[in-house]
Amino acid sequence: MTEHVFTGWDRRDVEVLVDGTWHPGELRSWDAEDDGGWTAVVTWSASPAEQRLDRFPADAIRPA
Repeated sequence: MTEHVFTGWDRRDVEVLVDGTWHPGELRSWDAEDDGGWTAVVTWSASPAEQRLDRFPADAIRPA
């Protein structure tokens, strides 16, 4: 497995798919799996008053 961690200004704006809705987020890191797929850790929010940190599969992340 290969891991890439983004810091500070290197973090990229993304959107994540949660329960059928795309939400804004910030890409923290991504991991390449041995099978060729990847997952990523994203800080995201469904409302302005919250922030969450979760891991998402590649098909649930897109550029903002």
